[in-house]
Amino acid sequence: MPRKIYLIFFFACIAFCSLHAQSLYEFKYTFKGEKGLEYYNAFMVRYDDGTGYIRVNYAEPSTGEKYLVDMDMEESYDIDGKTGVTDSSLLYFTGINPVIISGDTTEGYDPDIYVFEKKEDGDYYDPLKVYSVDDNDSISEGDFTDVRLLSAEDLTEDFVSQYFFKDEPFYKGLFETTTRQLTNDEKAITLHVIIVANTNDPDIGTTCMLDKDRTLKIFTDLAEFMGIKLDVKTIFGNDYNKQNVQDAVTALKPAPQDIVIFYYSGHGFSKNDQYQYPYMELRAKSFQGLNENSINIEEVYNLIKQKGARVSLVMSDCCNTLPETPAAVSGEVALTRSSSLGWSLNNCLQLFLPTAPVAILMTAAKKGEMSAGNNSYGGFFTFNFRTSLLNFLSPTHEFTGVSWKSLIDEAQTQTVKKATNTLCNNPDGTRGRCVQHPVYKMW
Repeated sequence: MPRKIYLIFFFACIAFCSLHAQSLYEFKYTFKGEKGLEYYNAFMVRYDDGTGYIRVNYAEPSTGEKYLVDMDMEESYDIDGKTGVTDSSLLYFTGINPVIISGDTTEGYDPDIYVFEKKEDGDYYDPLKVYSVDDNDSISEGDFTDVRLLSAEDLTEDFVSQYFFKDEPFYKGLFETTTRQLTNDEKAITLHVIIVANTNDPDIGTTCMLDKDRTLKIFTDLAEFMGIKLDVKTIFGNDYNKQNVQDAVTALKPAPQDIVIFYYSGHGFSKNDQYQYPYMELRAKSFQGLNENSINIEEVYNLIKQKGARVSLVMSDCCNTLPETPAAVSGEVALTRSSSLGWSLNNCLQLFLPTAPVAILMTAAKKGEMSAGNNSYGGFFTFNFRTSLLNFLSPTHEFTGVSWKSLIDEAQTQTVKKATNTLCNNPDGTRGRCVQHPVYKMW
């Protein structure tokens, strides 16, 4: 594909960031070619955890032959090669592994780079420029002629068919899916939610409050969307203590078809014992003893699993290292504007009303590691789990790919990537790359 006017442009050093509501954009743009302007249309799907893909359609100027290209997508910031300073005002979405799926498949395609910018007083990154890289690493600059943030109303059959074939999962998920309705017995199901958050802590209280509120919001919305009952117990503020946690777990009496969610956000630590999962530090006062005011999250998991609910999900976002280790405070997460697509009931039922019971234990960091977060987005793992869940509930997510294992694997992968490319406070007061590997097990 000819692009004759090149801008020699390179990035000194790029660090990839995995930074999930869903953003869908359509771009129209031009490049200057040998015989005049070349016109391109692109459809981008981007999740807040940094995953996504791009479809591009265009016509070859000399022949008029139409092409459709599929590309994976990577996100990056520009980093100064000399100083190591990250320029977080610009976010690069780079197309990788381009595949021509319609048109002359012997032709190659020069991947596009879409540049988004965040203003100093803004919260979101918005489209700014588009580039294309040829085989010689020369980069040509294009011009946007139209940029649209898409909503559900824009995803008509005529529009989607410009970028997807009718036998592809994206198209079929939107237009050829029959939604299963809940039976009367299923409408009697209760979603039990226990949330424990150390919101009074002077170091991580703000982060824990964000985690508590956003976790409660998503499961409250889930119960309403599915049309099932909701039972919520929150333990935070002055009610935060070991006895209240034990009482809440003991009082839990789910029916066999019910769903149980236990979520913890606070300080955690590990001991030199058989447990690989962390202890929750549940001291209400700083003068209280540590050991007598802590519970291992695996103990909670075993108790809840024995209660026999259809779905039991036990999750902790806390450190899993030596007691009294300072909290790991991280940098920001890149956000693009959200497309309002809603949820797929079929995907909800696949996860929360499975044919066989499932019990899951997961925590933010493996033994010996800290769990990172910040005061804007909460804990890394909570953020990535929540946004992975939103991704899997989306009507654009392939139904056959909806499973707890796939969902948690995605949250796990994105947490590791985000941590690796973020600076955290170390226990000795220095700053270094975060090291965090979430772990989980399923039964």
